[in-house]
Amino acid sequence: MKNFITILILSITLINCDSVDKGTDESIFFGGQIVNPKAKYVVLMKSEQSLDTIPILTNNTFSKKFNSLPEGLYSFKHGPEFQHIYFEKNDSISIRLNTWDFDESLVFSGKGAEKNNFIITLYLQNEKNERKFSPYYNLKPNEFIKKLDIIENINEHLYSQLQNSGVKLTSKFQDLAKVAISFPAYRQKESYPFIHKNRFQLDSLPLLPENYYDHRKGIDINNKDLIDYYPFNNYVRNYLYSIAYKDKSVESNFTEKILNVIAANIKVDGFKNQLLYQAIYNDFRENYNSCSINKKALNLFNKHCSNKAFINQINALADDCDILELKKPIDNFELARFNNSKVDLKSIIKNKKAVIYFWSPEIMNQDMLIKRVKRLKEKYPTLLFVGVNMRPKFNDTKIYKSLDNQFILTKESAANKFLKSHEPRTILVDKNGIISNSFTYLSSQHLEKQLGSLEEL
Repeated sequence: MKNFITILILSITLINCDSVDKGTDESIFFGGQIVNPKAKYVVLMKSEQSLDTIPILTNNTFSKKFNSLPEGLYSFKHGPEFQHIYFEKNDSISIRLNTWDFDESLVFSGKGAEKNNFIITLYLQNEKNERKFSPYYNLKPNEFIKKLDIIENINEHLYSQLQNSGVKLTSKFQDLAKVAISFPAYRQKESYPFIHKNRFQLDSLPLLPENYYDHRKGIDINNKDLIDYYPFNNYVRNYLYSIAYKDKSVESNFTEKILNVIAANIKVDGFKNQLLYQAIYNDFRENYNSCSINKKALNLFNKHCSNKAFINQINALADDCDILELKKPIDNFELARFNNSKVDLKSIIKNKKAVIYFWSPEIMNQDMLIKRVKRLKEKYPTLLFVGVNMRPKFNDTKIYKSLDNQFILTKESAANKFLKSHEPRTILVDKNGIISNSFTYLSSQHLEKQLGSLEEL
């Protein structure tokens, strides 16, 4: 709370000191300074759609005047990080942040800054609460609710400070503030019965007070103004999964249930498509043994999703799954070394237990990939780790200098037939070239058990 008051004072001081005319009438100014920039631009976005790409100058500052932006929630992205920003007409908002500590260092100043400092303060407060919240799921329902009440009271106090600061708050922003204050607790409330049941291996869900789900009353889960706001978005996801878990229909597969629940309850196409995609994709990724997509679930996804890109990606993934089979020899295919000389897979992995991981610079951070592979190599020294870049770029030299057995997928390689989705799959094979896992991930929670099993073969 002390930090919040300090931010407010800083914001007001910067407003008074700012004599530059950054916008008149209903125009909106957005600018600021990025310390230790990770890219050459800042992207302003609305509902995951890019509105403008603003270049960062040599002094690490950027600025842009917008003649007409509707009041509401937006987001700005720099490098891999993003954060929300709220605009009203005639706002003049500057940000300052250090990419080494993106969220924690972010401060807003200028006209409209107080509302945004409230949003980021609550975001950090809720993140802090989340980190220490796990033990509370062990509590009895009434004790659990008391913990949630404490968190909401703290958030309410922060909001009252904003209200008492004299800043005019529109009804639209007040709706957003209510979500910021209460929805993190609502989300945890939706999750509690299932987490508590699983932790204590109960036969049934804990007995809840009659008014336990009263928070659901009056919530419009299809509110277009709030769908992009993560406390609201996260709550709706947990609410839908709660409904699906309690579904007593004859279907036994949970993915089929959640797809049907999403289709029945979400009316905003973009949001519905995202939820459908994530539900079936998560089902695929969480599979322990190997690659499989439930065909009934796939049919439901294709029936209800209207996003062609999502449909193409999931169906390409399903096709990739069908090509390589467990306990069958892996097909030989061509690869290239960094100097463009050709080599075939079987000559690389001959008589070795191998971990063949496919990756691409667009979807995997090279520093993190290098760190992950080095740790796995140390822990599993008997395994051969083979890296294959599916989409090489001219400047992608760092990984080749840091890790051995790095190759490039050629356009002619037969491996392209099971990489149509460009998913960063990892394939495990024994010393005879027999597939023990046709589709896992370097980031999978199951990977180390799978590697341990491979060592024992």
